[in-house]
Amino acid sequence: MDKTIKKWGTIAGAAALTFAFVDAVWLEKYFFEVNTFDIGKKGSGKKVRLLLLTDLHFRKRLYSRHYKLANRVNELKPDLVLIAGDVVDETGTAAPVIQFLRLLQYNIPKVAIMGNHDHKSGVSLKAYREMYRSNNCTLLMNESKCFTIAGERVMITGLDDFIEGKASFSQAVEGVGREENHLLLIHSPKQQETVLKQVKQMNQLRNDEEKLNLQYIFAGHNHGGQIRIFGFAPVMPEKSGHYVNGWYNAKSPYLYVSKGFGTSTLPFRFGARAELTVFDLGV
Repeated sequence: MDKTIKKWGTIAGAAALTFAFVDAVWLEKYFFEVNTFDIGKKGSGKKVRLLLLTDLHFRKRLYSRHYKLANRVNELKPDLVLIAGDVVDETGTAAPVIQFLRLLQYNIPKVAIMGNHDHKSGVSLKAYREMYRSNNCTLLMNESKCFTIAGERVMITGLDDFIEGKASFSQAVEGVGREENHLLLIHSPKQQETVLKQVKQMNQLRNDEEKLNLQYIFAGHNHGGQIRIFGFAPVMPEKSGHYVNGWYNAKSPYLYVSKGFGTSTLPFRFGARAELTVFDLGV
């Protein structure tokens, strides 16, 4: 009896390890989540569909999961795609990013910011600007850009990475006043802590119609921990703060941290399935 129990225990253990390996190396990267949230004005008859992509970490080539991701993005028909940095891994090149962007419908406007890996990759800023520009995407480097969608203004502010770049929120919002729909794109969620202090200080010096009205902040960087054991992430990226993934902040601007799509350092995920995030913004 003991031998039988040990035998079946060994088989069960081996099966569990095999499943965990397959899940980590393939399932959690290929069978990504699509998470959808209704945000903005409640009960509004007008919706703007925003799609958040982050931490693609392209290296040398595209894989089947990237084609699947591009197809899903096109199927979701976003009004605007937000790319929150680290499209290129520090060991990667621009070539697969260009291939991927070309898979996305050109007429969908896109905005992007830089992540720490983008800066470390060796791809020049000029090359980033050109590859984005040629695919109907604007690279925001401490800048804001207003989009008119469904007849409504949507202001997007994008900051440079605060680990490897030179972030400046004051520069990014120069000339920007109160907007009914104002969103901030950052790479590391911890960066919001500096931003929130600056918003408070700046608004103290502004009259009501000029006060900044940030409503949502979108970030990535942390990969949802990438490897989580019983919900715990033993290793987190540099300057990750206490953020892992999901919603943060008790009042606006609300912060959403995506688990992102790619992997860094280790080529697998466990307990942190790759994510594509959709926000239907009431305007």
